[in-house]
Amino acid sequence: MDLKECGYSLANRKQMRKKSIHPCQSTDKDVIKETHAENLMTNLSNAYASDLLPSKEGEDLTKCFLLRVVNILLHYIEKTFDVKSKILDFHHPHQLLEGLDGFDLELSDHPESLEQLLVDCTDTLKYGVKTGHPRYFNQLSSGLDVIGLAGEWLTATANTNM
Repeated sequence: MDLKECGYSLANRKQMRKKSIHPCQSTDKDVIKETHAENLMTNLSNAYASDLLPSKEGEDLTKCFLLRVVNILLHYIEKTFDVKSKILDFHHPHQLLEGLDGFDLELSDHPESLEQLLVDCTDTLKYGVKTGHPRYFNQLSSGLDVIGLAGEWLTATANTNM
């Protein structure tokens, strides 16, 4: 979904605030797209990195996969800024090595499915230190700058040298 589909423009931002309308609310088109995306999501357990773009028919699968990644990241960001959440869900290393809650540090000799990659992303964020947490203080980390994050996503997407 691009910004035009969200109905977002600088001119109508104030109007949406007054009406309490979120710029990315669903439309009928979005519902159809979401249904198609849900069908693709069920197929991620049988899909691999080689099925994503530039694969001939990888456009929808790529969109689905990236949307799931963005949802994982947004959930993490929301949890990070929640003062009531933990800065670290601490577990001893031996607990992680033993496979806590399906968390697996073993590397497979075979390609992992896209679904497994998403699970690994979620687990990595779950058991890592939330350096963006409002109560986390460190000499090197000063929290999450959302504008900087957007810039990093833009740079990574464009695949240009810094």
